[in-house]
Parts: sequence; structure tokens; C-alpha cells
Amino acid sequence: MQLQTTRFGTIEVDPESVITFTQPIIGFQEYRRFVLLPGPPNSGVCWLQSSESGDLAFLLMNPADLIPEYSVPLGQHELAELAASKSEDLEVYTLVVVPEDRTKIRTNLKAPILVNRKHRLGKQAVLERSDYPVQFFLAQAAPKAREPRRDKPCSY
Repeated sequence: MQLQTTRFGTIEVDPESVITFTQPIIGFQEYRRFVLLPGPPNSGVCWLQSSESGDLAFLLMNPADLIPEYSVPLGQHELAELAASKSEDLEVYTLVVVPEDRTKIRTNLKAPILVNRKHRLGKQAVLERSDYPVQFFLAQAAPKAREPRRDKPCSY
């Protein structure tokens, strides 16, 4: 199928790659269907492009690139909602904000994006019982942690 997007122009996507969100991304209640698109090579980022609005795309990253011990504790209800039997069945991403001032690039560690690619389901989880910040500035990460992990890049 073809998508008309503002960032990427007209793109061809496999309808089987569309991920349906069981719950919407906070602030974007009317959009539930997205596709993952690659970011620049070796960047460690990818795009979550709405298949319902060509204007809507989110930049994502693997939070383990910043905090290797980053974890998302999930209960049975959340796993079932995403048709997953264990947390390892899910890909974990965080939303990235890139303002003009590049020293203010940040990611939301408190509300990760979870994707079960096998069943094409996703959701944004809010980690109520965690100390992860809503705004984690990439400049505050340890220099070594800022390099994308090549063994588990932002997959697409």
C-alpha cells in the first residue's frame, strides 16, 4: 500500500507491517495504526509513521542505548494485551524529541513504546512505579552509552 507522508514523500509499505496500537500514544488518541521505518544508517533511531496521517511520525530509539539496564516491568494483563507471553517478545522504544537546540535532545523513559512485531500490536506504556524521567536529556548520558548498540539497533 502507498502512504503519502510529509517527511518521506510517497512510500510503499507492506500492509502486513502495519502495527495496530491497542491504546493510543498519549496526546494522539485518534491514531492507532503505524509502520516502523528505518532512520539514518548506524544512527540507532527509527521512525514510527502513522498510516492514517502522513503528517504524523515519531522518532524512536532503543532506550538500552542510553541506559543498558533499562527495563519495563509488565504484568500479565499488559503482556496479554500485546499477545506476548513474556517481556522478551516485545521490542521497546522511547520517543525522541529533537528541538533546534541540539543540546536539548531528549527521550521519554517514563512512557516507552512497546511493539509485538509478530502479532503487529503496540502500545505506549506508562511506568507508574519507576524513577525513569519523562525528559531524559541525551547529553546527560555517559559518553559510551550514547553510541547505538550494533547488536540490537532500532529494528524495522
